[in-house]
Amino acid sequence: MAEYNSKRMKNLISQILVILLLVFSISAQENQPVLFDEFGKLYNDDLLARIYGLSIEADKIPNSKALVQISGGNDNYFAPYILGSSIKSGWKNNIKQPAEKLLIQFCDVNEGTFNTRFFIVRENDKVETCNENLIIPKQTVRVENVSYIDYGLTPRTVFDSIEDTYLSTDSSPVQYSEFALSVLKRFLKESPESRLYVIAYLQTNFEEDENGKIIVGSSRSLDKKSYAANMFRAARDKLIKKGFSPSQIITIDGGYVNNWGRRLEFWFVPKSGEIPKPKPDYIQKKIGKLK
Repeated sequence: MAEYNSKRMKNLISQILVILLLVFSISAQENQPVLFDEFGKLYNDDLLARIYGLSIEADKIPNSKALVQISGGNDNYFAPYILGSSIKSGWKNNIKQPAEKLLIQFCDVNEGTFNTRFFIVRENDKVETCNENLIIPKQTVRVENVSYIDYGLTPRTVFDSIEDTYLSTDSSPVQYSEFALSVLKRFLKESPESRLYVIAYLQTNFEEDENGKIIVGSSRSLDKKSYAANMFRAARDKLIKKGFSPSQIITIDGGYVNNWGRRLEFWFVPKSGEIPKPKPDYIQKKIGKLK
């Protein structure tokens, strides 16, 4: 009888332990952020619509926040960070949600295809960190482009961040990414012999005929060379202000490109990496200097 009761007690304890483990497991799941949306690459108009949906859902639950996890990138080192800046811009500037209600994590970047997940974080949910797994590239990579199509190119030319401006519904942002710049700064700091190359392209401002052929105008149609100097100055001043070493910043005149191509290109070049070569599609005739 005593042996029977002992076995029965052991079975009862085992059952209780199983129940407690199950309860703990369920409780742990209940204290995890709730997946709201998941997607791959999107155009900005679709992205903004999804951010808006996330905002509405977060507002339904008192004291909740939104969590964004971005992973992948297929060796496009800076693309996940530019996307993170775009999401932050849409959340803060377009939808007017408080920045502190949005958490952004970068997980296993550059491994596999792009994947973005939106979560709702309730008041008692536990947000665990993920592994970024970011490795300094061993080859030259382009960081991003910053467009200067719609800017007045004066000596006071600005260098804006995506986070501080409205998210455009165009397919790509025209400002720089704070997240990407932060990663670039880490790369340069951890590899002192690496360099940041900045290439400036100016516009020809020539028009196309009905067949798409460029109509070549006079040299007076070209951007002034001073435009490139103003673009370089704005970018360099901001980079140095953010802690970049002036000795690691190298500027290159990229020449002229047809249509709406006025921009700065940013390239990370590691030690022994290939220096990026400008690719102008219009060569200015030597008929005198532009003022």
